[in-house]
Amino acid sequence: MFEVLEPWWSLLIMSTGLVYLFGIEQVRRGLKQLQQFTPTRAEHQPPVSVIIPCRDEARHLGTLLEDINRQDYPKELLQVLVIDDRSNDGTAELARCFQGRIPNLEVISLTSCPDHVSPKKNAIRRGWQTATGEIVITTDGDCRVAPGWISGLIGGFSAETGVVTGLTIFDRAGPEPFWQRLQQLDYLSHSFFAAGAIARGYAFNCNGSNLAIRREAFADAGGFDQFQQVITGDDTLLLQHIRQGGRWRIRFSADPDTLVRSWPEEKPIQVLNQRLRWGSGGLSYTPLALTFALLTFLFFLSLFLTPFFWLAGLSTGAGMILFGFKFLQEGRVMAQGWRTFALQPDWLTFSVLELIHIPAILTFSIGGHFWGFRWKGERFKRTGKTAAQTPEAAPS
Repeated sequence: MFEVLEPWWSLLIMSTGLVYLFGIEQVRRGLKQLQQFTPTRAEHQPPVSVIIPCRDEARHLGTLLEDINRQDYPKELLQVLVIDDRSNDGTAELARCFQGRIPNLEVISLTSCPDHVSPKKNAIRRGWQTATGEIVITTDGDCRVAPGWISGLIGGFSAETGVVTGLTIFDRAGPEPFWQRLQQLDYLSHSFFAAGAIARGYAFNCNGSNLAIRREAFADAGGFDQFQQVITGDDTLLLQHIRQGGRWRIRFSADPDTLVRSWPEEKPIQVLNQRLRWGSGGLSYTPLALTFALLTFLFFLSLFLTPFFWLAGLSTGAGMILFGFKFLQEGRVMAQGWRTFALQPDWLTFSVLELIHIPAILTFSIGGHFWGFRWKGERFKRTGKTAAQTPEAAPS
């Protein structure tokens, strides 16, 4: 019965598997290159604007603003913009309490968002319209940063550099239940992938909580105009479009001062919606990133189906050997990432995560594009929300 799918099924799984394994080997080598990273500080310190888009972040925003106030970057060169996106918990009022302590702090309150425009992109774009810095840095309201964070990111720029990004990890600074460790390690694996790929000259993903962009590079890419309707991707899609332009270099900072600690989602249903949101942007990728994403999807899908086809007598099941190669190669990537960024390995969590990795990626990729998700109390599809609104803003 094997002639029903063979040899085509084995050819599919082997060819897509080789592409995937080659790709993450490049990531591992990039992470190894970053292990030799030497932190630098810029001789020329340009004006910098920090944009903090936030919605209902009063619980966390104060600690971030305290961290911003402790930055070692010259305060006269620093502008801080808190973009309050329709919060109901006093986020804007809390931010305004810091205006006497942080020079050049502005709080902009948005009262609505256009239909079929990503709320976060809408908030960040409002920040870009107000920003005066030569370099614009974005982060999130639930993050913590070190005193040398801005200086470390700026130190990564040269005249040819358009983007410098750094590592973000989930961290609640205490013991975690096992499901939370799975979430945090999954997030870390995406950050390692971004770091290694960028070090090797690719630009597949990054994190908007730790992203510095030259104003000219943002303008060259057309800002968010080409993908403003895609709910996710204020970071990754922008990075890919800057890379596609070919003019600007992109660098990943392994400076320990540039590490950002972000608060993770606290309920499994929130994690599900977050991953569906992240998975919803794949079809909007630029050609190189889209090609790799599609081949990876085909590899994971074929790995998932192979045991069932083998049990049904439709294929030989020989492709199942690639489960082992996937496990080993991804383990090598994680080991190198932990070494590069001096983080504590967690092999038990990694092993369990590998068991659910393929069905999870397939679920988030398919579901994000077709099922929709909830975010900040609203229901979204991949390219917009359900009700039209009119944008307004009130600066203070």
